[in-house]
Amino acid sequence: LPVIDKIRLIAQQIYGASDIELLPEAQEKVALYTKQGFGNLPICMAKTHLSLSHDPEQKGAPTGFILPIRDIRASVGAGFLYPLVGTVCD
Repeated sequence: LPVIDKIRLIAQQIYGASDIELLPEAQEKVALYTKQGFGNLPICMAKTHLSLSHDPEQKGAPTGFILPIRDIRASVGAGFLYPLVGTVCD
């Protein structure tokens, strides 16, 4: 699957999101990593541990929210891409 589809699948089937929103920096990284041949790498989401959503104030198992992807980084040596969801500490 393409990178965006893999992220959307995780967001919808695991976190309960209705969809994802790729912010401009994340869109650029998808294009870059795909061009570099890293689009086939698995995805490891980086998000708050306090909620299944991006918002630590949303407790339990919220559904129907839009999961914002603000950036995507590559850990090529370890073999995965990791989207940054919402505001996580860098």
